[in-house]
Amino acid sequence: MLDRPRADQYSVVTCSHGRPPTWRWEIQRRPRELGIKLYGTAFKTESAAKLAGERALVAFLDGLAKEERNA
Repeated sequence: MLDRPRADQYSVVTCSHGRPPTWRWEIQRRPRELGIKLYGTAFKTESAAKLAGERALVAFLDGLAKEERNA
């Protein structure tokens, strides 16, 4: 498991303005886009979306590191 995410890849949390409002997370990369969309939706709180996004980012980066080691 990685100690910390790479500086160019991070999760972002946003809120819909529907009724009721819902939160979502998305993994992004800067300055280049990731090339795919990785996100989770329908969280009832910002903190739940943030925690899920952080966990998803760590899992994504762990999987990427494993692929790079096996290549």
